[in-house]
Amino acid sequence: MCYYKVKMDWNDFQKFYKIIENDQLSLFYRGNFADEVTVRLIDISDIHFGRAAKQSQIRKKVAFLMAECFQNVIRHGDVNPLEEGLHEHAGYFMTRNRSGNYFIASGNLIAAQYVNNLRSKIENINRLDQEELKTLYLKVLGTDEISSKGGAGLGLIEMARKSGKKLESDFRKINDRFAFFYLQMLIAADNHKISGDLEDNCTICQSVNLNEILAKNDVLMAYQGDFKQDSILPLLNMIDQNLHNKTPHTSLNKTLFHILVEMLQNIMHHGYTFEDKREGIFIIAVTDQRYKITTANYVENTKAVYLRDLLERFLALTTNELKEVYKKILKEGPRNSDGGAGLGLIDIIRASSETPEYKIMRMDEEKSMFHLNVLL
Repeated sequence: MCYYKVKMDWNDFQKFYKIIENDQLSLFYRGNFADEVTVRLIDISDIHFGRAAKQSQIRKKVAFLMAECFQNVIRHGDVNPLEEGLHEHAGYFMTRNRSGNYFIASGNLIAAQYVNNLRSKIENINRLDQEELKTLYLKVLGTDEISSKGGAGLGLIEMARKSGKKLESDFRKINDRFAFFYLQMLIAADNHKISGDLEDNCTICQSVNLNEILAKNDVLMAYQGDFKQDSILPLLNMIDQNLHNKTPHTSLNKTLFHILVEMLQNIMHHGYTFEDKREGIFIIAVTDQRYKITTANYVENTKAVYLRDLLERFLALTTNELKEVYKKILKEGPRNSDGGAGLGLIDIIRASSETPEYKIMRMDEEKSMFHLNVLL
């Protein structure tokens, strides 16, 4: 397979980053919606909450709605995209935190015949206030309308009640048989009115745009936020579980996991620190058992020069020469405090099936953006 079929297009990356750059947390997932995945995503989201009582209340609400969102995909996700030859329309989940406001969205393929019914349910729910929603919820519980699919819309009613806001939805026609159903909820900080800027940048249309960019590039998962040790662990656990479900016990999976650790640790240990945070972006894409890992993070300008020189030097070496340099660093030790980055970069280059691509862009007087693409 040609490299360009797997790599994330640079223009697409820039579009993606422009939408989410002011988020405190952005988390996207496309693929299998198993219970284990739900737990890991909630773990990642949990880490970004403070310990205050108010934060605890929001955290519980976010966790509940994330789980309900996953159940919504399972409940309405009878259509298997792979079986229908529509792999690019895999199930989709997103959560974004901007200024303390949480946006949670899901998307899944549905039969076109259910579109009008679902749209009608959501429109009816959005007409009701909290008391009316409670009355409707109790009424539905007391009837025999409920099915394994939540036929009377119990899940939708509960999401509207818990979020305290109207549900946003969108239906995108795929063909005469299928449509893609998007659902988004908002949990507002302190129930305050959302600013116009926030509404413009976090509408369901933006959620659709983000999924379309990710789908075009066969992205399995994307994360933007603070790269702490406790953030990385659930991230790696979730990816490891997902890889095991797809292709258990393969040497490629072991290599992939090792390189994932190296690239994530590169952000954690060498990223630019601002307000005690080292923020970055991590993206993993998969096509025909080939994996593309993309990372991007800020680095100090002096470190950017060092990284550029190091990469240019390493990329010019043969496989045997890289091996000798690696052994020399292990034997003699690094020449400066960033020597660990050198060993990690050599590991990444040696494991990659194509020459890694990188970009370093100066952002201001203090920092640059370091963007790295690796294909396995």
